[in-house]
Parts: sequence; structure tokens; C-alpha cells
Amino acid sequence: MVFSPTSPNWCCKPTGPNHSNGLELSGYTSRSIIERELSVRYFALIIVLFYSCATGPKPVEPSAVLSKGPIAAEALLAHASYLAGDSLYGRRAGTPYELQAAEYIRREFIHYGLEPAVPDFFQPFSFIARMEMGPGNTLSWVLEGVNEQTKLQPDVDFRPMGFSASAQAEGGLVFAGYGISATEPEYDDYAEVDIAGKVVMLLRYSPDGTNPHGPFGEYSPLRKKVLEAREKGAAAVIVVTGPADDDEDYLMTLRYDRVGGDAGLPVVNLARQAADRLLAAEHLTIAELQQEINNTRMPLSHEVPGVSVSITTDLMPQEAESRNVLAALSGTGSLKGQWVVLGAHYDHLGWGGPGSGSMVPDTIAIHNGADDNASGTSTLLELARYLAANPPGGEAGAANRRSIMFQAFGAEEVGLLGSAHITKHPPMPIDSVVAMLNLDMVGGLAENRLLIGGAGTTPLWKELLPAFNSDSLSLAYDDEGFGSSDHQSYYLKDKPVLFFFTGEHERYHRPSDDVEFLNFSGMVKVGQLVARVTEELAARLKPPVFSKVESSRLVTRRGLAVTLGTIPDHTWDGEGLRISGTRGGGPADKAGLRAGDVIIRFGET
Repeated sequence: MVFSPTSPNWCCKPTGPNHSNGLELSGYTSRSIIERELSVRYFALIIVLFYSCATGPKPVEPSAVLSKGPIAAEALLAHASYLAGDSLYGRRAGTPYELQAAEYIRREFIHYGLEPAVPDFFQPFSFIARMEMGPGNTLSWVLEGVNEQTKLQPDVDFRPMGFSASAQAEGGLVFAGYGISATEPEYDDYAEVDIAGKVVMLLRYSPDGTNPHGPFGEYSPLRKKVLEAREKGAAAVIVVTGPADDDEDYLMTLRYDRVGGDAGLPVVNLARQAADRLLAAEHLTIAELQQEINNTRMPLSHEVPGVSVSITTDLMPQEAESRNVLAALSGTGSLKGQWVVLGAHYDHLGWGGPGSGSMVPDTIAIHNGADDNASGTSTLLELARYLAANPPGGEAGAANRRSIMFQAFGAEEVGLLGSAHITKHPPMPIDSVVAMLNLDMVGGLAENRLLIGGAGTTPLWKELLPAFNSDSLSLAYDDEGFGSSDHQSYYLKDKPVLFFFTGEHERYHRPSDDVEFLNFSGMVKVGQLVARVTEELAARLKPPVFSKVESSRLVTRRGLAVTLGTIPDHTWDGEGLRISGTRGGGPADKAGLRAGDVIIRFGET
């Protein structure tokens, strides 16, 4: 399941300042620590598998499992043990280890006798995996009346930010406090200064510090601050972390920002000691300015006299390739041209680290992603095996049934990229898809409770689900078709969706999400329910009728409010923010924004 700290519309958990700089992390001090941790993890896995052989489902060679029998815990264990094993190093999108997982899935699809839905089962796509500094980054300044130019060292004194444009700018220097222009509370760092054509220096966060829930919380995101400065005419933006927010003077990690296009101007992060050098002519320091603003809650914005700053930013996006793995079970008769889609993503977070989505970003360790989402992928494989061996037949008769496509998505954790790609480049007409069922984190069934998202996307769901719940699962419905997983991509195409999910836990997006914690008997129950619903969808005469859900709440699963109700298109790399859709009943929906619109600016037109 995806975690997107950059998007205001997706769930995110604040983790405080990021102290990372490359691999200079508090959780990574030497190779021996990693080796020692891996040794412990391998030993623990051996113990778990030995225990499982004695008391639980016995792992079997997956390719040996080909029968007409029901979904089997032993096969689920075998799949999950491989996919979430340390040998795949967390299956990070765009790495050889994600490719190894994809090849495993393809091998199983072939063994089950399924047809390739695309040539060789693979649908490749490229994405920007990371951002690197080019050779042309410069930051310098001159003082009025002084011929000597002061030059700073890139990656030591300053670093471009991931959403900066690659551009050049120069101008006088303005210190603009926190760069906040707010009406409630009444506070405006720009009220007494004109920043048109100037280089603007901003502090991170707000007078409330790093608290995202205070009165300044909605004004604190850096991208929002930079866009505010750009709208007021800034030529470039310098971002500094004040000592009230972090004692350490460090540069923020350069990482690609997937929210939208670049900011349209140079944006750099400047070390505090370098910022103090820029302010030296005034005999001021960042610490003094921040303390005064925080104590008085009054802006101290001003132009720094006699200083002219020149900035050049040079960023090089680095592309990687992921792939969807797509297999088809052909239908028959008059319904053959209609499709039921079963999907699950197979990538995870790799070694974790800053920008990965890990809940412990300062720790470098393998994130195996057993529940997220080896559990869903393993269940998808067992569903493929079972349905291929037992083709559905029902109301329409065995001679008439819909086709079923099994879709294993790549690059979900970096923004639902795999499912977004397939809905934009479908191997079958998108209008022929009657429903999409998504499995993400289905390995943590507790107290027999299964969460089902998308329950309001067709009236049919609340009829079918209770009728086929023969395992007496406690079903908890969420009507929303949006969510932090791949069903959202199909909902944006006006398709009925279901999202099967056993809930979050303390191991979510942490190195401890390992196979030994999966509930395989619970996964069997989830798989059986999905199989029954799929069989009914394949065989019933009338397809489900899509319903757009009016959002009764604009809150994510982790409880942070969504202020606009837009769904960002993470594949967009042009100017502004292109949206994939809007939440029904939200502000953007009411304002008439639609999929494909590009937001360039807020305010008067």
C-alpha cells in the first residue's frame, strides 16, 4: 500500500525533520551493522519456516501446486516466503529485485496455463526513480561596493530541492520569515516587502515549529510556500532550517517530488552557517531572526541591503523501468469480450531510507513487505491457479462467461504508477472492464474482520458480499472508491471497484513486516470470498452498474484532512499539477475540476 508524504490528498504520517544526507543516517553506521541485522533476520526466518513445517501450513514448491483444489495455505506460504524473502531485498520499484519478483509471477501464470494479456506477459513502463544533481549548480553573492564574489560549494553549503526547476536567477536578497501569507491566523510575511525579481530566503515550518496540526499547519508545506513566493514574483527561493526546529545544521536529502511539475524557478536548501554568512552584513543570524518571530508572532521580513545573489540549479531526473505482469483467462460465448480484473501490487520499499515511504526513514534495512503486499500478490496467484483450473459457470451457463485478467502491478509504492499506466494503456478496451477487485495487505486478518473499500461504487456489492460470505467474516464497508491503492486508478475510469484489506498494524512500512506474522488461514478466507465474487461476476448476465460515491468525509485513512479533494496524476512531469480526478462532493468537484485539468496557480485569474 502506497505512502505518499508529498501529496496533501494522500495519507501520510508526520515523522518530524529528516536528518538524512545520503547514507549518513542515524540507523546506518557501518556495513557490519547491516550484516549483523541480516544474519539475525535470516536466522529468524529459518526458525519460523521450521516452526511452520511442524505446526502450520508446510511450504511447498509453488510450481508443484497445480490442482483443482481450493485456495491452499501451503501455496500462499510458499509464494509469500519467496516474494518477501531477504533475497529480493524489498522489491523496490525499478530495481533488479522487483524484476525478479515479476519473473516469478510470470512463471506461475505460465504454469497455470493462462494466456499472456500482453506480449510475454510484461507491460513495461518508465518512471522517474530519483533526482540527481548535475554539474552546473552554483550559488554566489556579491556585496555592494565589494568586487569579490563569494561562492558556495554545492552539496556542502547548498543543495537544489527535488521540485526545483533547472534554471538560473539573480537579484537582491529578501528575508521573508516563514514565507507564510495567512488570513487565519492573521499573519503575513509579505505584507511589508516587495519580492518581485528578488531572491527570497525562507525558513522551513512555521512559528508553531514542526507541528502540522497547529494554526499554521496548512501553510507549512514547502511546495506551497515556494508557489506563494513565485506568485508574488520571486526570482528564486532559498530554504533554511532554523535551530528552533533542528539543532543540527544539515542539508535536506535530494529526492524527486511526485506531486506535479517543477516549481518554475530555482529552489535550493541552504545550510544555516552559509545563510548566516549571507546575513553577516546586517550582523544578524538565522537563530536570532527565528527566535524573534516565534516569540512575537510578528513578521520580520526585510530586504537585505547591498547583497546581490546569483543561483543556478541543475537537476537530472534518473529514469527506471518497472512492469505490470498481465495474464488472461479467456471467457466464452457472448460475454467473452467483457472483463473482470483481479489485481495486486508486488513492489515494496527496498532498503527503506529517506523518501522511500518507510515509517523509520533513518533506518537502512530490508523492508520485506510480507503483508504489503506479498500477501495480496500470493493470494492473486492462488486465485489465478484456482480459477484457471475451475473456470466459472453460473447464471449465463458455462458457454457464456466473462474473461478474467490477473494484473500484478509494479511501482505502486511510488504513486500507483503501474495501475495508472495500465488504465491509460489498457490491453483491452477500458469500456469492456465491468469491475476491478484489488488485494492489498490481506495477511493480517484479526478477529475475523475484513475491511472492504469501494463498497458504494455499485449497488451490487452490498448484495453479493453478504451472500458469498460463507466463512462468516465480519465485513466492514467503506463506500469510497478512492484510496491509497491500485483500485483507485480504475475508479477514476468510472469502474466499480472492491478493495480487500485486513487493516494496518505496527509493522506497516517497517523492516518487521515479515512472513512469520502473516495469517495464512485468514488469507485463505479472503481468497475464497474473492473467488466466489469473481465467479459470480464472470457468469452473471448483467454487469454491475457504476455509482460515483459522494464523499461524506475528506479524510484519509490516517486521519489527516484533505483540503481540496483532488487526486494528483503522479505520471505528469509538465508544468503545474495535473489531476487524475476529484473526490465526489469535495471542493474541487464542486468547482468543476475534472480529470486531466492542470492546476497552474491559485487565486484570481
